[in-house]
Amino acid sequence: MKAKELTIWTIILAVLIGGIWLLISFVNSSPSPSTSVEIKNLPAVSKDDFVRGNSNAKVTLVEYADFQCSACGSIYPIVKKLEGDFKNDLRVVFRFFPLTDSHQNSMIAAQAAYAASLQGKFWEIHDMIFENQDKWSNNTLAKDIFVGYAKTLGLNLSKFESDMGNESTIKFITGEQEKGLTLGINSTPTFFVNGKYIQSPTGYEEFKKIIQDEINKK
Repeated sequence: MKAKELTIWTIILAVLIGGIWLLISFVNSSPSPSTSVEIKNLPAVSKDDFVRGNSNAKVTLVEYADFQCSACGSIYPIVKKLEGDFKNDLRVVFRFFPLTDSHQNSMIAAQAAYAASLQGKFWEIHDMIFENQDKWSNNTLAKDIFVGYAKTLGLNLSKFESDMGNESTIKFITGEQEKGLTLGINSTPTFFVNGKYIQSPTGYEEFKKIIQDEINKK
């Protein structure tokens, strides 16, 4: 190999190595997504909230969630198990926070849940929606699927469909989301335990410890 060619290849190699080094440096120095958010003034649980569990429970778990959010879907069975484990010591509150910019069916899912609540079946359809998340998330006929859930639950279908599209339904859902935004919430699921924000636990045992520690304070 001629000296000139060797010099050229040496330069190319140096540029490549330099580029890789810069890329690694950039990744390592770039800020990671926020893992904690300072959130204050959480609205108190009211008659407008969707609550499951003992009203006198030692621990109140508030969740801001998006039905189409995969993380919400993954943590749903964990929350259900905690409800069973702690029974009278835990009550769960669900609040809407549909991420419509990234989830095409998040709003219609919320509308279906709210419409079902008007016939006393919020938690029943809440569970069905999460348990079947993979079936409707990217389905263009999601609304029809939710109507099917309403039929399974024995709801008045005419009222259900009318309530789904009612302006008051949209207003309630967006109202909860707007309150969440003013608190600083920017992702789902976002949890509060007895009014205190917690980072979403990575698994059941971690979540269970958080609840148990709070019970032990009482």
